[in-house]
Amino acid sequence: MVEKNVKVVIGANFGDEGKGLMTDYFCHQSALRGENCIVVCHNGGAQRGHTVDTPEGLHHVFHHFGSGTFAGADTHLAEEFILNPMVFRQEWEELEKMGYKPTVYVNPLCRITTPFDMIINQILEESRSDGRHGSCGMGIFETIKRYKNNYGYSALDLLRLSDGGKRESIEALRNIYLPKRFNELKIQPSKEWKEIINSDGLVNKFLKDLDFMSGVVKICGDTNALENYQNIVFEGSQGLLLDQNNTEYFPHLTPSDTGLKNPREMILRLFPNADVEVCYVTRPYLTRHGAGRIDNECSKEEINPDMEDLTNVPNPHQGSLRYGKMDVKELTKRVKKDFSMGLPWERSLAITHTNEVPQVFEPPGGVFDITYRSHGKTRRDMHIRKREQSWKN
Repeated sequence: MVEKNVKVVIGANFGDEGKGLMTDYFCHQSALRGENCIVVCHNGGAQRGHTVDTPEGLHHVFHHFGSGTFAGADTHLAEEFILNPMVFRQEWEELEKMGYKPTVYVNPLCRITTPFDMIINQILEESRSDGRHGSCGMGIFETIKRYKNNYGYSALDLLRLSDGGKRESIEALRNIYLPKRFNELKIQPSKEWKEIINSDGLVNKFLKDLDFMSGVVKICGDTNALENYQNIVFEGSQGLLLDQNNTEYFPHLTPSDTGLKNPREMILRLFPNADVEVCYVTRPYLTRHGAGRIDNECSKEEINPDMEDLTNVPNPHQGSLRYGKMDVKELTKRVKKDFSMGLPWERSLAITHTNEVPQVFEPPGGVFDITYRSHGKTRRDMHIRKREQSWKN
């Protein structure tokens, strides 16, 4: 096994901090050294949307693929990542048109989202009388719930089934599990939704997308997927304030571990002697999708009325992006809490979108070994400062 250089990219807030930019940056640094690199997606699923713009003009919002793809990095979808064959195929074809056919490893225990999970999610969101919960409509929670109800297959199990076995399994979800779940939630689908649910075309398309995905990914465990890579970037989804254990912000959370927990367990199990840097990413201000608490909430105009975010556009499930002013003490507090195991790893802070505010806050002394600042959308806009050093490109 080759010596490992590991970066862990973690959102410090509610997501949308710039994790895609930092992942692309770290993977590009590996490429400049002539070393191989792989991105590990270890939580969340198709709801993640990590934007990467390159200096050459490429633009993509990554869902199922690591945000280091444009820098030549491969992707590993770890056990806690939730696969969505429909979104996977769409994104694969988008990247293929751009000239990229990445190598993708999939942990055999990954869970798989079906169209029925997405449908339950969206009907439930539409039925709420108390407003939006903040769901993105991708069926993440419903996938997890279905597996807990023993109606799930691992990626390996489902992909190994015969064509007839796959169809039988998916139709059983529609005919047996779906009515039970609707009854449990006390909701009834409309006539329009029933037509979609009972459409053979929906099942046929899902099975085609499932077969497509099985034909291009490599099913293997973490050890085999990562052993030949010198550089590994763990790319987290969402942010610390949305972690499922952040009870202070309940119930508007994401059903996953968004911080260091998953990467830490994998690193200590697979390569405990690796050189590790944990990078927490933030904008100079807060953003949040959907309902739920956001401290120091303010209007966009109070931060910068002219800034434009082409990724986080208003949508029927989450509404418009919300804004808040940054509390640096609280930011530092949650980073320290997440990085609390006394490990001899470097801790860094990346502040993105610095070009959007007149003045960028300074992190407290002695907390971060390295600070990054990005004043634009691409890896070329990055400045770095280590302790006792001035800013440099």
